[in-house]
Amino acid sequence: MVTISKFSYENPRFNHLLKRRSSIPEEVETTVREVLKDVKTRGDEALYEYMKKFDHVDMNEIGLFVTEEEFADAREKVSEEFKESVKRACDNLMRFHKKQLPVSFSETYQDGAVLERRYTPINSLAINVPGNMAPLVSTLYMNVIPAIVAGVPNIYILTKPRIDGTIDEHLLYVADYLNIRNYYKISGSQGLAAVAYGTETVRKVDAITGPGNNFTQMAKKLLFGEVKIDSIAGPSEIAIIADRNANPVFIAADMMSQAEHGTGFEASTAFCLSEEQAQKIKAEINRLCKEHGLVKATQKTFENYGDIFIVDSIEEAVDAVNEIAPEHAELLLDDYQDALTKLTNAGAVFVGEYSTEPVGDYFCGTNHILPTCGTAKFSSGMSVLEFMRGYSVIHYPEAALKQNADHIIQLAESEGMKAHALAVKIRK
Repeated sequence: MVTISKFSYENPRFNHLLKRRSSIPEEVETTVREVLKDVKTRGDEALYEYMKKFDHVDMNEIGLFVTEEEFADAREKVSEEFKESVKRACDNLMRFHKKQLPVSFSETYQDGAVLERRYTPINSLAINVPGNMAPLVSTLYMNVIPAIVAGVPNIYILTKPRIDGTIDEHLLYVADYLNIRNYYKISGSQGLAAVAYGTETVRKVDAITGPGNNFTQMAKKLLFGEVKIDSIAGPSEIAIIADRNANPVFIAADMMSQAEHGTGFEASTAFCLSEEQAQKIKAEINRLCKEHGLVKATQKTFENYGDIFIVDSIEEAVDAVNEIAPEHAELLLDDYQDALTKLTNAGAVFVGEYSTEPVGDYFCGTNHILPTCGTAKFSSGMSVLEFMRGYSVIHYPEAALKQNADHIIQLAESEGMKAHALAVKIRK
Protein backbone atom coordinates (compact mmCIF):
# COMPACT_ATOMS: atom_id res chain seq x y z
CA MET A 1 0.00 0.00 0.00
CA VAL A 2 2.83 2.42 0.88
CA THR A 3 5.35 3.66 -1.70
CA ILE A 4 9.09 3.60 -0.99
CA SER A 5 11.33 5.91 -3.01
CA LYS A 6 14.59 7.85 -2.89
CA PHE A 7 13.92 11.41 -1.81
CA SER A 8 14.56 14.35 -4.08
CA TYR A 9 12.69 17.57 -4.70
CA GLU A 10 12.03 16.29 -8.22
CA ASN A 11 10.53 13.01 -6.97
CA PRO A 12 7.00 12.79 -8.46
CA ARG A 13 5.63 11.31 -5.22
CA PHE A 14 7.02 14.22 -3.20
CA ASN A 15 5.59 16.76 -5.63
CA HIS A 16 2.28 14.88 -5.56
CA LEU A 17 2.31 15.32 -1.78
CA LEU A 18 3.06 19.05 -2.02
CA LYS A 19 0.18 19.58 -4.44
CA ARG A 20 -2.24 17.88 -2.07
CA ARG A 21 -4.80 20.43 -1.01
CA SER A 22 -8.31 20.40 0.33
CA SER A 23 -10.73 21.17 -2.48
CA ILE A 24 -14.50 21.58 -2.31
CA PRO A 25 -16.60 20.89 -5.43
CA GLU A 26 -18.34 23.87 -7.03
CA GLU A 27 -21.77 22.27 -6.63
CA VAL A 28 -21.25 22.26 -2.86
CA GLU A 29 -20.72 26.01 -2.88
CA THR A 30 -23.87 26.53 -4.95
CA THR A 31 -25.96 24.49 -2.52
CA VAL A 32 -24.49 26.14 0.56
CA ARG A 33 -25.03 29.65 -0.78
CA GLU A 34 -28.71 28.85 -1.28
CA VAL A 35 -29.03 27.42 2.24
CA LEU A 36 -27.33 30.40 3.87
CA LYS A 37 -29.48 32.90 2.01
CA ASP A 38 -32.65 31.00 2.81
CA VAL A 39 -31.92 30.69 6.54
CA LYS A 40 -30.92 34.35 6.72
CA THR A 41 -34.21 35.33 5.07
CA ARG A 42 -36.68 32.88 6.62
CA GLY A 43 -35.02 32.01 9.92
CA ASP A 44 -36.39 29.06 11.88
CA GLU A 45 -38.77 28.04 9.12
CA ALA A 46 -35.90 27.43 6.71
CA LEU A 47 -33.66 25.90 9.41
CA TYR A 48 -36.30 23.34 10.35
CA GLU A 49 -37.01 22.52 6.69
CA TYR A 50 -33.35 21.84 5.98
CA MET A 51 -32.94 19.76 9.15
CA LYS A 52 -35.82 17.63 7.87
CA LYS A 53 -34.43 17.47 4.33
CA PHE A 54 -30.76 16.82 5.10
CA ASP A 55 -30.71 15.24 8.57
CA HIS A 56 -34.17 13.61 8.51
CA VAL A 57 -35.33 14.94 11.87
CA ASP A 58 -38.42 16.92 12.82
CA MET A 59 -37.21 19.76 15.02
CA ASN A 60 -40.70 20.33 16.39
CA GLU A 61 -40.64 16.79 17.75
CA ILE A 62 -37.06 16.48 19.01
CA GLY A 63 -36.62 20.04 20.32
CA LEU A 64 -33.92 22.59 19.57
CA PHE A 65 -31.82 22.05 22.72
CA VAL A 66 -30.53 19.06 24.63
CA THR A 67 -32.59 18.80 27.83
CA GLU A 68 -31.42 18.43 31.42
CA GLU A 69 -32.92 14.94 31.39
CA GLU A 70 -30.70 14.01 28.45
CA PHE A 71 -27.60 15.32 30.25
CA ALA A 72 -28.57 13.33 33.34
CA ASP A 73 -29.11 10.21 31.25
CA ALA A 74 -25.65 10.64 29.72
CA ARG A 75 -24.07 10.79 33.18
CA GLU A 76 -25.66 7.44 33.96
CA LYS A 77 -24.75 5.74 30.69
CA VAL A 78 -21.03 6.46 30.31
CA SER A 79 -18.52 4.33 32.19
CA GLU A 80 -16.54 5.44 35.21
CA GLU A 81 -13.37 4.75 33.25
CA PHE A 82 -14.50 7.20 30.55
CA LYS A 83 -15.31 9.83 33.18
CA GLU A 84 -11.84 9.51 34.71
CA SER A 85 -10.17 9.77 31.28
CA VAL A 86 -12.17 12.91 30.47
CA LYS A 87 -11.23 14.47 33.79
CA ARG A 88 -7.54 13.84 33.34
CA ALA A 89 -7.47 15.05 29.72
CA CYS A 90 -9.42 18.21 30.57
CA ASP A 91 -7.18 18.91 33.57
CA ASN A 92 -4.13 18.71 31.31
CA LEU A 93 -5.67 21.06 28.75
CA MET A 94 -6.76 23.55 31.40
CA ARG A 95 -3.26 23.65 32.86
CA PHE A 96 -1.50 24.17 29.53
CA HIS A 97 -3.99 26.66 28.11
CA LYS A 98 -3.99 28.87 31.21
CA LYS A 99 -0.32 29.55 30.44
CA GLN A 100 -1.40 31.07 27.11
CA LEU A 101 -3.42 33.93 28.58
CA PRO A 102 -2.00 37.20 27.27
CA VAL A 103 -0.94 39.93 29.70
CA SER A 104 -2.16 43.48 29.17
CA PHE A 105 0.52 46.19 29.39
CA SER A 106 1.07 49.93 29.19
CA GLU A 107 4.01 52.02 28.04
CA THR A 108 4.67 55.63 29.11
CA TYR A 109 6.71 57.83 26.75
CA GLN A 110 8.88 60.86 27.59
CA ASP A 111 6.32 63.25 26.08
CA GLY A 112 3.69 61.99 28.51
CA ALA A 113 1.80 59.73 26.12
CA VAL A 114 0.54 56.50 27.62
CA LEU A 115 -0.21 53.58 25.30
CA GLU A 116 -1.95 50.42 26.46
CA ARG A 117 -2.64 46.99 25.04
CA ARG A 118 -5.67 45.25 26.54
CA TYR A 119 -7.25 41.85 25.96
CA THR A 120 -10.86 40.79 26.33
CA PRO A 121 -12.76 37.61 25.44
CA ILE A 122 -15.22 37.52 22.58
CA ASN A 123 -18.83 37.44 23.77
CA SER A 124 -20.19 34.31 22.09
CA LEU A 125 -19.05 31.19 20.28
CA ALA A 126 -20.67 28.30 18.42
CA ILE A 127 -18.70 25.05 18.13
CA ASN A 128 -19.56 22.50 15.48
CA VAL A 129 -18.92 18.98 16.80
CA PRO A 130 -19.54 16.08 14.39
CA GLY A 131 -21.29 13.16 16.00
CA ASN A 132 -23.07 11.11 13.36
CA MET A 133 -20.12 9.03 12.07
CA ALA A 134 -18.25 8.98 15.40
CA PRO A 135 -18.70 10.97 18.61
CA LEU A 136 -15.70 13.30 18.46
CA VAL A 137 -15.40 13.96 22.17
CA SER A 138 -11.85 15.28 21.83
CA THR A 139 -13.02 17.86 19.30
CA LEU A 140 -15.52 19.10 21.86
CA TYR A 141 -13.09 19.65 24.70
CA MET A 142 -10.29 20.91 22.44
CA ASN A 143 -12.60 23.74 21.31
CA VAL A 144 -14.40 24.39 24.59
CA ILE A 145 -11.49 24.52 27.02
CA PRO A 146 -9.50 27.38 25.43
CA ALA A 147 -12.75 29.32 25.15
CA ILE A 148 -13.47 28.74 28.85
CA VAL A 149 -9.94 29.80 29.78
CA ALA A 150 -10.31 32.92 27.61
CA GLY A 151 -13.49 33.77 29.51
CA VAL A 152 -16.05 33.51 26.70
CA PRO A 153 -19.39 33.90 28.53
CA ASN A 154 -21.71 32.34 25.95
CA ILE A 155 -20.67 29.02 24.42
CA TYR A 156 -22.97 26.95 22.19
CA ILE A 157 -22.41 23.49 20.69
CA LEU A 158 -23.96 22.14 17.49
CA THR A 159 -24.18 18.42 16.71
CA LYS A 160 -26.18 16.49 14.15
CA PRO A 161 -28.79 14.45 16.05
CA ARG A 162 -29.58 10.83 15.34
CA ILE A 163 -32.82 9.96 13.58
CA ASP A 164 -34.50 9.55 16.96
CA GLY A 165 -33.37 13.02 18.01
CA THR A 166 -30.71 11.91 20.49
CA ILE A 167 -27.02 12.79 20.65
CA ASP A 168 -24.27 10.41 21.72
CA GLU A 169 -24.00 10.18 25.48
CA HIS A 170 -20.20 10.61 25.44
CA LEU A 171 -20.55 14.03 23.80
CA LEU A 172 -23.26 15.06 26.20
CA TYR A 173 -21.23 13.91 29.19
CA VAL A 174 -18.20 16.01 28.16
CA ALA A 175 -20.39 19.08 27.60
CA ASP A 176 -22.02 18.51 30.96
CA TYR A 177 -18.64 18.03 32.66
CA LEU A 178 -17.49 21.37 31.23
CA ASN A 179 -20.78 23.00 32.27
CA ILE A 180 -21.92 23.81 28.73
CA ARG A 181 -25.71 23.77 28.71
CA ASN A 182 -26.43 25.46 25.37
CA TYR A 183 -26.32 22.35 23.18
CA TYR A 184 -28.19 22.68 19.89
CA LYS A 185 -29.55 19.69 17.96
CA ILE A 186 -28.78 21.35 14.64
CA SER A 187 -25.97 20.87 12.16
CA GLY A 188 -24.66 21.39 8.65
CA SER A 189 -24.65 24.61 6.66
CA GLN A 190 -28.17 25.35 7.89
CA GLY A 191 -27.06 25.13 11.52
CA LEU A 192 -24.06 27.38 10.96
CA ALA A 193 -26.24 29.87 9.08
CA ALA A 194 -28.61 29.97 12.05
CA VAL A 195 -25.89 30.80 14.58
CA ALA A 196 -24.15 33.23 12.22
CA TYR A 197 -27.24 35.28 11.33
CA GLY A 198 -29.50 34.47 14.26
CA THR A 199 -33.11 33.31 13.98
CA GLU A 200 -36.23 33.64 16.11
CA THR A 201 -34.90 30.98 18.51
CA VAL A 202 -31.19 30.65 17.70
CA ARG A 203 -28.89 33.33 19.06
CA LYS A 204 -26.38 35.04 16.74
CA VAL A 205 -22.78 34.44 17.78
CA ASP A 206 -19.47 36.21 17.19
CA ALA A 207 -17.42 33.17 16.19
CA ILE A 208 -17.76 29.65 14.77
CA THR A 209 -15.18 26.90 15.21
CA GLY A 210 -15.00 23.16 14.66
CA PRO A 211 -14.54 20.65 11.85
CA GLY A 212 -17.07 19.12 9.48
CA ASN A 213 -17.73 17.89 5.97
CA ASN A 214 -17.45 19.89 2.75
CA PHE A 215 -20.81 21.59 3.32
CA THR A 216 -19.79 22.69 6.80
CA GLN A 217 -16.39 23.95 5.66
CA MET A 218 -17.90 25.85 2.75
CA ALA A 219 -20.45 27.42 5.09
CA LYS A 220 -17.64 28.61 7.36
CA LYS A 221 -15.77 30.03 4.39
CA LEU A 222 -18.80 31.95 3.12
CA LEU A 223 -19.79 33.16 6.59
CA PHE A 224 -16.36 34.59 7.39
CA GLY A 225 -16.85 38.31 7.94
CA GLU A 226 -20.31 37.80 9.35
CA VAL A 227 -18.56 35.85 12.08
CA LYS A 228 -15.00 34.92 12.98
CA ILE A 229 -13.94 31.38 12.04
CA ASP A 230 -10.98 29.30 13.15
CA SER A 231 -9.90 27.83 9.80
CA ILE A 232 -11.02 25.83 6.79
CA ALA A 233 -9.87 22.44 8.00
CA GLY A 234 -8.33 20.04 5.52
CA PRO A 235 -7.56 16.32 5.84
CA SER A 236 -5.12 15.17 8.49
CA GLU A 237 -1.42 14.47 7.95
CA ILE A 238 1.76 13.31 9.63
CA ALA A 239 5.45 13.45 8.69
CA ILE A 240 7.93 11.32 10.65
CA ILE A 241 11.71 11.74 10.68
CA ALA A 242 13.47 8.61 11.90
CA ASP A 243 17.10 7.77 12.56
CA ARG A 244 18.61 4.29 12.26
CA ASN A 245 17.61 3.32 15.81
CA ALA A 246 13.94 4.21 15.47
CA ASN A 247 11.50 1.37 16.02
CA PRO A 248 9.78 0.45 12.71
CA VAL A 249 6.70 -0.81 14.58
CA PHE A 250 6.20 2.58 16.20
CA ILE A 251 6.66 4.40 12.89
CA ALA A 252 4.17 2.10 11.17
CA ALA A 253 1.54 2.52 13.88
CA ASP A 254 1.87 6.31 13.84
CA MET A 255 1.53 6.42 10.05
CA MET A 256 -1.61 4.28 10.38
CA SER A 257 -3.08 6.62 13.00
CA GLN A 258 -3.53 9.33 10.38
CA ALA A 259 -4.39 7.04 7.47
CA GLU A 260 -7.35 5.52 9.33
CA HIS A 261 -9.41 8.70 8.91
CA GLY A 262 -10.16 7.04 5.62
CA THR A 263 -11.09 9.77 3.13
CA GLY A 264 -8.07 9.03 0.96
CA PHE A 265 -6.80 12.60 1.22
CA GLU A 266 -4.89 12.19 4.48
CA ALA A 267 -1.11 11.99 4.17
CA SER A 268 1.18 9.62 6.09
CA THR A 269 4.85 10.23 5.35
CA ALA A 270 8.10 8.96 6.84
CA PHE A 271 11.74 9.86 6.15
CA CYS A 272 14.44 7.33 6.98
CA LEU A 273 18.09 6.68 6.15
CA SER A 274 18.13 3.33 4.32
CA GLU A 275 16.20 1.06 2.00
CA GLU A 276 16.40 -1.70 4.60
CA GLN A 277 14.75 0.49 7.24
CA ALA A 278 12.06 1.60 4.78
CA GLN A 279 11.21 -1.99 3.95
CA LYS A 280 10.90 -2.85 7.64
CA ILE A 281 8.48 0.04 8.17
CA LYS A 282 6.40 -1.01 5.18
CA ALA A 283 6.31 -4.63 6.35
CA GLU A 284 5.10 -3.52 9.78
CA ILE A 285 2.35 -1.40 8.22
CA ASN A 286 1.12 -4.40 6.25
CA ARG A 287 1.31 -6.68 9.28
CA LEU A 288 -0.41 -4.31 11.71
CA CYS A 289 -3.15 -3.41 9.25
CA LYS A 290 -3.99 -7.09 8.70
CA GLU A 291 -3.74 -8.09 12.36
CA HIS A 292 -5.94 -5.23 13.56
CA GLY A 293 -8.50 -5.14 10.76
CA LEU A 294 -7.36 -1.77 9.44
CA VAL A 295 -6.62 -2.57 5.80
CA LYS A 296 -9.89 -1.12 4.51
CA ALA A 297 -9.68 1.98 6.71
CA THR A 298 -6.13 2.87 5.66
CA GLN A 299 -5.73 1.52 2.13
CA LYS A 300 -7.02 4.50 0.17
CA THR A 301 -4.84 6.99 2.05
CA PHE A 302 -1.73 4.82 1.87
CA GLU A 303 -2.17 4.35 -1.87
CA ASN A 304 -2.71 8.06 -2.52
CA TYR A 305 -0.43 9.75 0.00
CA GLY A 306 1.45 7.03 1.88
CA ASP A 307 5.19 7.45 1.36
CA ILE A 308 8.48 6.38 2.89
CA PHE A 309 11.27 8.55 1.51
CA ILE A 310 14.92 7.50 1.84
CA VAL A 311 17.13 10.50 2.61
CA ASP A 312 20.90 10.98 2.80
CA SER A 313 20.76 12.83 6.11
CA ILE A 314 18.46 13.99 8.89
CA GLU A 315 19.11 17.57 7.75
CA GLU A 316 17.68 16.73 4.32
CA ALA A 317 14.60 15.24 5.98
CA VAL A 318 14.08 18.35 8.11
CA ASP A 319 14.24 20.59 5.04
CA ALA A 320 11.72 18.38 3.26
CA VAL A 321 9.31 18.42 6.20
CA ASN A 322 9.55 22.19 6.42
CA GLU A 323 8.48 22.27 2.78
CA ILE A 324 5.50 19.98 3.49
CA ALA A 325 4.56 22.03 6.61
CA PRO A 326 2.50 19.16 8.05
CA GLU A 327 -0.18 19.22 10.71
CA HIS A 328 1.87 16.76 12.82
CA ALA A 329 5.60 16.07 12.72
CA GLU A 330 7.40 13.41 14.75
CA LEU A 331 11.12 13.28 15.52
CA LEU A 332 12.14 9.69 16.31
CA LEU A 333 15.77 10.61 16.82
CA ASP A 334 18.32 9.85 19.51
CA ASP A 335 19.78 13.33 19.00
CA TYR A 336 16.85 15.58 18.20
CA GLN A 337 17.88 19.06 19.39
CA ASP A 338 19.30 20.34 16.11
CA ALA A 339 16.38 18.96 14.12
CA LEU A 340 13.89 20.49 16.57
CA THR A 341 15.54 23.89 16.23
CA LYS A 342 15.45 23.80 12.44
CA LEU A 343 11.99 22.26 12.07
CA THR A 344 9.78 25.35 12.12
CA ASN A 345 6.89 24.56 9.78
CA ALA A 346 4.55 22.16 11.59
CA GLY A 347 1.33 22.43 13.54
CA ALA A 348 2.81 20.39 16.39
CA VAL A 349 6.10 18.53 16.84
CA PHE A 350 6.25 15.27 18.81
CA VAL A 351 9.70 14.44 20.14
CA GLY A 352 10.84 10.92 21.03
CA GLU A 353 9.44 7.49 20.27
CA TYR A 354 6.90 7.59 23.12
CA SER A 355 5.51 10.98 22.10
CA THR A 356 3.12 9.34 19.69
CA GLU A 357 0.72 11.68 17.89
CA PRO A 358 -2.45 10.41 19.67
CA VAL A 359 -0.97 11.75 22.93
CA GLY A 360 -1.60 15.21 21.49
CA ASP A 361 -4.88 14.26 19.86
CA TYR A 362 -6.46 13.33 23.16
CA PHE A 363 -4.60 13.87 26.35
CA CYS A 364 -1.33 15.67 27.02
CA GLY A 365 -2.70 19.23 27.14
CA THR A 366 -1.72 20.77 23.82
CA ASN A 367 -4.48 21.46 21.31
CA HIS A 368 -5.11 19.10 18.40
CA ILE A 369 -6.83 21.72 16.23
CA LEU A 370 -3.91 22.46 13.92
CA PRO A 371 -3.18 23.90 10.46
CA THR A 372 -3.34 21.38 7.61
CA CYS A 373 -2.37 21.08 3.94
CA GLY A 374 0.78 23.19 4.18
CA THR A 375 -0.84 26.08 6.03
CA ALA A 376 1.52 25.56 8.97
CA LYS A 377 3.90 27.77 7.00
CA PHE A 378 1.82 30.79 7.94
CA SER A 379 -0.75 29.83 10.58
CA SER A 380 -0.91 28.35 14.07
CA GLY A 381 -2.98 25.83 15.95
CA MET A 382 -5.85 26.77 18.24
CA SER A 383 -5.01 28.60 21.44
CA VAL A 384 -6.68 30.83 24.01
CA LEU A 385 -5.96 33.80 21.74
CA GLU A 386 -8.44 32.37 19.23
CA PHE A 387 -11.19 33.56 21.56
CA MET A 388 -9.77 36.90 22.65
CA ARG A 389 -9.56 40.36 21.14
CA GLY A 390 -6.60 42.62 21.62
CA TYR A 391 -7.08 46.37 21.36
CA SER A 392 -5.08 49.52 22.05
CA VAL A 393 -5.86 52.43 24.38
CA ILE A 394 -4.20 55.80 23.61
CA HIS A 395 -3.83 58.55 26.22
CA TYR A 396 -2.23 61.49 24.36
CA PRO A 397 -1.95 64.65 26.49
CA GLU A 398 -1.88 68.20 25.13
CA ALA A 399 1.85 68.55 25.55
CA ALA A 400 2.54 65.38 23.56
CA LEU A 401 0.25 66.42 20.72
CA LYS A 402 1.79 69.89 20.41
CA GLN A 403 5.29 68.45 20.55
CA ASN A 404 4.59 65.97 17.74
CA ALA A 405 1.93 67.81 15.73
CA ASP A 406 4.18 68.84 12.85
CA HIS A 407 5.32 65.24 12.29
CA ILE A 408 1.75 63.94 12.28
CA ILE A 409 0.61 66.69 9.89
CA GLN A 410 3.55 65.99 7.57
CA LEU A 411 2.70 62.29 7.39
CA ALA A 412 -1.04 62.88 6.89
CA GLU A 413 -0.48 65.45 4.12
CA SER A 414 1.97 63.13 2.35
CA GLU A 415 -1.00 60.77 1.90
CA GLY A 416 -3.31 63.57 0.81
CA MET A 417 -5.39 63.22 3.96
CA LYS A 418 -6.27 66.88 4.57
CA ALA A 419 -8.95 66.24 7.18
CA HIS A 420 -6.58 64.04 9.16
CA ALA A 421 -4.03 66.88 9.16
CA LEU A 422 -6.74 69.40 10.05
CA ALA A 423 -7.79 67.42 13.13
CA VAL A 424 -4.26 67.96 14.45
CA LYS A 425 -3.79 71.56 13.22
CA ILE A 426 -6.84 72.89 15.06
CA ARG A 427 -5.39 71.54 18.31
CA LYS A 428 -1.93 73.13 17.96
